Amino acid sequence: MSNPEEILKAIIKGIQENKILEVFDKYYHDDVVMYEKGDSTNRIGKAANRKAEEGFAGNATIHSAEVTKFLVTGNNTAYEMKMDFTYGGHRVQKTQWAIQEFKDNKVIKEEFF
Repeated sequence: MSNPEEILKAIIKGIQENKILEVFDKYYHDDVVMYEKGDSTNRIGKAANRKAEEGFAGNATIHSAEVTKFLVTGNNTAYEMKMDFTYGGHRVQKTQWAIQEFKDNKVIKEEFF
């Protein structure tokens, strides 16, 4: 895959199939910085972000993840997703935006709102 749109579609498919760690390992840059509502504490670099993703993936089961909006412009992408998942034994339903910036065909920056 050689463009942000194709890569983002693969990432979304991985989320929908509960393969979050697999897509993270494949499509995220070594220098990735991830933000949750503007906060990047403990989310700088691939190792730190993988640890955070492991924490989510190890405690979550995705029941559904529906993309309702999908945007691509150059090396920037964004999508809105309605999610239904169980986390730590509790059912969660939420809608969130995820915004990505790509470098070298990998996600270098991701923000969740």
